[in-house]
Amino acid sequence: MSRMKVLFVEPVGGHRGMHYYDFGLCAALSDLDVHPTLVTSDETAAHSPPVPLDIRFLFREIYGERNVARRAANYLYALFQTAKLAREGGFSIVHCHYFLIPPADYLFLLGLKTAGVKIVITAHDVMPFDAKSYTHFALPRIYGLADKIIVHAEDNKRRMCDQFGVQARKVDVIRHGNYMPYVEEGRRPRELLREEIGVKGFANVVLFFGQIKKVKGLDHLIRAFPAVVEQHPSTVLLVAGQAWKDDFSSYECLVKLLELEGNFISRIEHIPDEDVAAYFESADVVALPYVEVYQSGVLLMACSYGRPVVATAVGGMKEVIQDGVSGYLVPAGDEERLAEAIGKLLSDREKAEEMGHRARQMMQEHYSWESAAQGTKQIYSEALG
Repeated sequence: MSRMKVLFVEPVGGHRGMHYYDFGLCAALSDLDVHPTLVTSDETAAHSPPVPLDIRFLFREIYGERNVARRAANYLYALFQTAKLAREGGFSIVHCHYFLIPPADYLFLLGLKTAGVKIVITAHDVMPFDAKSYTHFALPRIYGLADKIIVHAEDNKRRMCDQFGVQARKVDVIRHGNYMPYVEEGRRPRELLREEIGVKGFANVVLFFGQIKKVKGLDHLIRAFPAVVEQHPSTVLLVAGQAWKDDFSSYECLVKLLELEGNFISRIEHIPDEDVAAYFESADVVALPYVEVYQSGVLLMACSYGRPVVATAVGGMKEVIQDGVSGYLVPAGDEERLAEAIGKLLSDREKAEEMGHRARQMMQEHYSWESAAQGTKQIYSEALG
């Protein structure tokens, strides 16, 4: 029996950390007699997959400071090349992730659908929080073309069905895989790691990691932090990641207003893969004060590193964290509860370590890439059937 050929189209890749997901799922699918060909952005070329994969860097120069029209033209050309590859390569399934210019993506998928190709979509963001008017127009039509749709949480399935009128039988929940393949603990002493990232002089480190967006609620965390510092003076809030469609200076002004300069360190830049471990291993608590979210890769990474988490009870996060067992959940925007939960973990090291251990165990048992690949292959079979 020939291997199932799937064109795995994910245009973000190494630009915003999606390469972890791409490599994890494609590698696990390869072990299940599926042959995925990953089509992604050229920025993924800087990252090495854990096993050899068939990767095509067709989405070239679609990010950065280039002229918007030029980047859009590059994206359209990449869609043309991908459609040509799908037709000439004999792929029976095209599995799509993210739609950067939805009207163009709709035409791309319509052409494939007309040619008899089966369409599977993973809706990482059911509706982007920064959606433009043309996204609201095109995205329902894109979902209408799909033979099967994958989401990462039951809450997202409900949103998909309610917001877009998609039939429930068309939508499947498959958990996002863990980051265990990338966890490298014990390479160097924790004190040395803290020195490398500039937080050696603090007893406690609260980490906010990943892209900085308005919906991630960093302002709520900063406003909650004076109460944390009052209880634990030698605590630093470490913010690491790039700002995305957000002005970081507003957060710096808030830090200054609250007189937190001595308890605040920021690294507003892309964090290379080889430096990620230093941040998570240095953290005593990982804070995710998100206002809105569908699912969080940062949450799964923190759990994979065995770090205790304080997260808001929104989206898929409330399906990952068992409150009081593998972390704490607080209402979105409740700064008093947020500070209280962080303070609890800093006050009880034994409890914090136990929560982190349970979170990591949960990742190993219920969020494996093997399980995600098995579910995905079943969906491919259903789409073909």
